[in-house]
Amino acid sequence: MKDEKYLELLAEKYPTEQAVCREIINLKAILSLPKGTEHFMSDLHGEYEAFCHILNNCSGVIREKVDLLFGDTLSDLDREEICTLIYYPVEKLALIKKEGKNNEEWYRVILGKLIEIARLFSSKYTRSKVRKAMPKEYAYILDELLHAHFEDHDKEFYYGRILDSIIDIGRADDFITALAQLIQRLAVYRLHIVGDIFDRGPRPDIILDELMRHHSVDVQWGNHDVQWMGAAAGSTVCVASVIHVTLSYNNLETLEDGYGISLRPLSQYAEEVYRDTDVSGFWPKLVEEGEYTPADLARTARMHKAIAVMLFKLECALIGRNPDFGMQGRALLEQVDFVSQTIVIDGVEYHMKDCDFPTVDPARPAALTPGERDVLDKLCQSFMQSEKLARHVRFLYAKGSVYRIENNNLLFHGAVPLDENGEFARVEYGGETFSGRAWMDK
Repeated sequence: MKDEKYLELLAEKYPTEQAVCREIINLKAILSLPKGTEHFMSDLHGEYEAFCHILNNCSGVIREKVDLLFGDTLSDLDREEICTLIYYPVEKLALIKKEGKNNEEWYRVILGKLIEIARLFSSKYTRSKVRKAMPKEYAYILDELLHAHFEDHDKEFYYGRILDSIIDIGRADDFITALAQLIQRLAVYRLHIVGDIFDRGPRPDIILDELMRHHSVDVQWGNHDVQWMGAAAGSTVCVASVIHVTLSYNNLETLEDGYGISLRPLSQYAEEVYRDTDVSGFWPKLVEEGEYTPADLARTARMHKAIAVMLFKLECALIGRNPDFGMQGRALLEQVDFVSQTIVIDGVEYHMKDCDFPTVDPARPAALTPGERDVLDKLCQSFMQSEKLARHVRFLYAKGSVYRIENNNLLFHGAVPLDENGEFARVEYGGETFSGRAWMDK
């Protein structure tokens, strides 16, 4: 009876004995194919240009195969040119045209080389899977060429005429671009992003757009990703933390251009409340010389200080609500002695570089002012109303998790808590005890 339930479900997809046998044969054949290449990337931190380059060259997999095929017949420079053409077909073709190299002979030779490379990568997949990966407008022609036997003299002229026709009708550039994209797709069977798409880099939103277009990807959430997911859900402390990091690196592009989140409420508040305070300790990092005026940087520094103070207050409240975290010593604003302008951290006393906090009441340092509450409410609303951010976060939920087990390997970002003996640490939370996998699941 137990097996009957499975057989009923199986019968929905494979209604006959022949259909079952056909699928068994197909699956066994697939298992005999070489294993596809898996690509691992982590700590992207919003650096979309570096990400795109690594994604395009598949961390050297394409170069390795080009060297394998043509190492004995082509120079280093020629092999490099082929690789660049695969990584950036549109840009490289424009450069080749400018140099006047794009004659019929060049097209004929380069098309032959690209077909050879694509055929090598396609050998790891079934013909059906390769066909599905092909651009629709050239699928028939690519299928013919990839499975051609050029040693078959009866068909040699036929295949040559296909290439000649592509060149004659002016479609060679499009066909080269389609071939390059097919090679990139076949080069990597699956892409694993092991955490931290977000952080200080200029455009994590562009990275997520690329990932959403990728044919096979999974994500293990990093701490910065979780912050943005929390911010999108309206968590005040996550919103403040995300803006704090963004302003630290003067990276307004992500918020304003990427996600359409306005910092105007914070800017107006900072100009009003922090105009006459010392903001030298909150000057933004990674500033290109000449890109911003001193007035621009001072405005960013005032916003940075304003949100940092709000974050310190929110952290105190968060730690107070969660005694299980055991982080009471990190409620830093409550540790400051405003008379002597010192703070004690882990038993060590430090002199404060800056105690000019107009919104902090030394008697109740963690209390938010009405103005701060109003700013935070407006910022949270902006994060929750960003349609693009919501779309990206839905993708992270759909394709992501705290950890993933793939090929008996554990993929996770950051660390698993251990004790002094290297065993899984036991963590108390909500009246229960967890360790290892159970803690990650929680």
